[in-house]
Amino acid sequence: MRHKLYKIPQISGLKIFCNFNGTKITFYRILQMNFHMNFTSFYAVLLLKIFKKSHICQIMNQKTIIFNVLLLISCLNVWGQQSNYDKYAFSNRIFNLQFLVNQQYPGGDMAKSFGTHNTIGFGGLYKTKTNWLLSAEANYIFGNNLKEVDILNNLVNGSGYISNVSGSPGNYSVNLRGYSCFLKGGRLFSFSSSKRNRGLILQTGIGFLQYQINFQTQNNDIPQLDEEYFKGYDRLTNGIAFNQFIGYYFHSQNRLINFYAGFDLSEAFTQNRRGYNYDKKAFDNADKKDFTLGFRFGWMIPIYLQSKNEDEFNFR
Repeated sequence: MRHKLYKIPQISGLKIFCNFNGTKITFYRILQMNFHMNFTSFYAVLLLKIFKKSHICQIMNQKTIIFNVLLLISCLNVWGQQSNYDKYAFSNRIFNLQFLVNQQYPGGDMAKSFGTHNTIGFGGLYKTKTNWLLSAEANYIFGNNLKEVDILNNLVNGSGYISNVSGSPGNYSVNLRGYSCFLKGGRLFSFSSSKRNRGLILQTGIGFLQYQINFQTQNNDIPQLDEEYFKGYDRLTNGIAFNQFIGYYFHSQNRLINFYAGFDLSEAFTQNRRGYNYDKKAFDNADKKDFTLGFRFGWMIPIYLQSKNEDEFNFR
């Protein structure tokens, strides 16, 4: 059923149309002007006309009428200002650029070689009108907590160090490096119908995990650790991975604070892609199961793809 639009006389240079739909009144601003400056004057004229034409004025004196009108105006004006934020509280679709940090604790076969490590990442997260979530992300893995401290013992000379090309002690470092990428789906469960952009978030996904022991030489002057030889020591491992996340998701109505935080669990089914470990003098072709449990924080930059019309204000 098409609702009738009533044109309200222009007030202070503001043209307004009013749509009466039961108890719901929708005001459409026609001219692009400062709405809040004219909101009170509009209600003042509108309500005074209503009171004058109603039977209420027959039983109330003029001062009482004016007092009640002004009281009602003050309440409606606050609601009108708040409606400016409604589109961000009830927004339908949001695309977020997300920046991620994560501290992870390894388990399974990965824990035999590495300890606690960190990741930083970047991605995109899309929220639908019904709060379903779809995201893609890539993470860089790094850390210095290496458990296989004797991995280069067979390269140590009689003087107790690994020498460079000049015979002096070589300058090198050993650490963890890797990356992961995931496609995820999930749901945002809001606790309030008026704040649908915040609440409990559940996600699960599938992706790829790769990590290795990284050797860095300061001047690339250690021939025992050049590109061909370190492949026998770096334990390059990768495979398919699965991820689950539970946490709290928050979008502020002023769009300045947007984040999510929670616990992240990953399981990966991997293999050592080098096949042979020089330090162990043995083949390593067994299937591995790697786990990580971590705390994740994501900062989001939202792009609101659909929201209420800025010129539409609803009151119930």
